[in-house]
Amino acid sequence: MKSDLNYVDTEISGEFSSLKKSVEKIKISAIKKRISQKSRANDLEYLLGAFMEMYEPHLQEIVILLSEKGYALDTSSGFGVKNAEFQAMTGDFSIDYVTKNKLEKIGVKFREYNGSKSLIFWPENPTLENILAGWMKVINTLPDKGKLTVPASSSEAVRFRRKYIPEDMLLRAQRLFERLKFETQTRVQLETKKRQKENSRPNKVELILGLFIEEIEPQVRKAIIEMNKKGYSTDKSGFMDNPCLQMIEGDFLIDEKTKESLEKNGVVVETNPSGYTRLQYSPAEADILKIKKKWSEIVSLLPDKKEFATISMTRKARNFRLTYE
Repeated sequence: MKSDLNYVDTEISGEFSSLKKSVEKIKISAIKKRISQKSRANDLEYLLGAFMEMYEPHLQEIVILLSEKGYALDTSSGFGVKNAEFQAMTGDFSIDYVTKNKLEKIGVKFREYNGSKSLIFWPENPTLENILAGWMKVINTLPDKGKLTVPASSSEAVRFRRKYIPEDMLLRAQRLFERLKFETQTRVQLETKKRQKENSRPNKVELILGLFIEEIEPQVRKAIIEMNKKGYSTDKSGFMDNPCLQMIEGDFLIDEKTKESLEKNGVVVETNPSGYTRLQYSPAEADILKIKKKWSEIVSLLPDKKEFATISMTRKARNFRLTYE
């Protein structure tokens, strides 16, 4: 594979451009056909956040092979946007120093731009066979991270999962939670902006929490206020990175008897050596009112410490007090 960033050959460049156009034409036709069928995403497509037809045709088998090694390709992968002479593997992945060196030896460059990472290589000839040979060299060089199980986190992938229904029932449930998380956090952003505009003076509880009440997700808002009244200092709450999970965490301890009661009610209690605790559970349904009710039940199991909660000392909370106190 060529590795010269400034390599230019007018005739070869034209052939690569022609090949790219023919590939794009096939891709566009395939996407239209797949979407018109109103089909559901299979398991891999759900994880990737894209229908297989959204990738350039010659990459579809490559996408599968890379997923077997734990890598999720963005649909922007393939021919360069402005320069058809190179191929790009784009996505959110980490490459260690040793692997970078191995890739450079076969003419593959690592690029990072605006949080997006790419591996770029220049095929010798404008043929799909030669291009695929280059991709296989990349695949064989990348370390095996195990089969892809974590959904791609790019904005395009997230939007895809909100829109299309997966075939798998468990993935369908996850989709509903992802949608609920998005709707909930959008609501929080709007309510927070309104509060900041209409009344930016925090009350006593908000100063202790280090945020406006409107910044707390609605399903856990009442629970956080009640925990504060009972003497529990909280820092973070609501949806976790995995939208199927809910949590409240902070600088508080749970006694063994209470821990047993919580665990009987499906709550995972985790405390680190410094005494920082997380309460976590997985809702049965993506229903904001039922999640809120469950949090009320959880907080009712916590004994009242008969003392004021200590102030949150996260950086965000400290900055909040510096700004508004």
